[in-house]
Amino acid sequence: MQYKIDSQCSINETLKKLKDGDTLFLKNGIYNEKVEVDISNINIIGESKEKTIISNKDHFYKIMDDFNECNTFRTYTVYIGGDNVNISNLTIENTSVPSNIYGQAVALHVDGDNFKCENSIIRSAQDTLFTGPLPPDLIIRHQGFLKPSHLKGNKTRQLYINNDIYGDVDFIFGGAYALFYKCNIISIDSNKKKEQGFICAPSHQKEDKYGYLFYKCNLKAEGNQENIYLGRPWRDYGNAAFIECNMGSHINPLGFNKWNGTERDKTARFYEYTLNVDLSKREKWIHLLNEDEKEKLKDEFFKLVNFCEQ
Repeated sequence: MQYKIDSQCSINETLKKLKDGDTLFLKNGIYNEKVEVDISNINIIGESKEKTIISNKDHFYKIMDDFNECNTFRTYTVYIGGDNVNISNLTIENTSVPSNIYGQAVALHVDGDNFKCENSIIRSAQDTLFTGPLPPDLIIRHQGFLKPSHLKGNKTRQLYINNDIYGDVDFIFGGAYALFYKCNIISIDSNKKKEQGFICAPSHQKEDKYGYLFYKCNLKAEGNQENIYLGRPWRDYGNAAFIECNMGSHINPLGFNKWNGTERDKTARFYEYTLNVDLSKREKWIHLLNEDEKEKLKDEFFKLVNFCEQ
């Protein structure tokens, strides 16, 4: 069954009516709501990518109803806890920008398995997109603080296809097996001159053979951004690969950062295969793939997340 609503209606209230296989269609408009999707096997479709907007403004320093700071993992605009959820043709934003004032501000937080987001905009500044699960140490730390359903720690597979993802610091982070296919990854002008920016901050565990794959993505920047790193490991064994991506001059020639004050250059797994960029200054601990290695990683990752390139 399809449910169709406009921005005068509540997404959360409508979600209570949905059952397996149902679709929620959102007409153009701004839905000022903090949305929780805890049911599985549903579709959420917007009328248009730019004009169907789910928006909220929770941020790290905001004092919540329990008189605690919001914390990164309660700032989300949309939380996905159900499995087999598909989202397409809409915008999810957290308007807590710039990050030097508001701190971490998640737009989309995904804990569900077999999640797909297609032809959409995901927009914030710091920590825009969290791809769960949480690292084990944070699952322990946040007992009694976060909802038990948000502390499952289950491995998830996530697909992001033809999306525009905006942010400045660690704006794609977490421990999912996540494929970013033909996405525009856009480093925003954060008004923090000459400071570093980081696209991804993976937190995968040692036993995870793979983590993130950015495949055929366009890495762009607003304004005169520079000194942007492809990634840094949020936990010791963070894992990410950039294959056949187009990169602007805003990317730091070193490519990756070990996370200052750590020795994660000895443990993190970062991979790259790029033809149109000078890689001679890349960090020595980065794995620069040859053609055969690139194809093997890509094929195994596509199989892992059940993706078939058209």
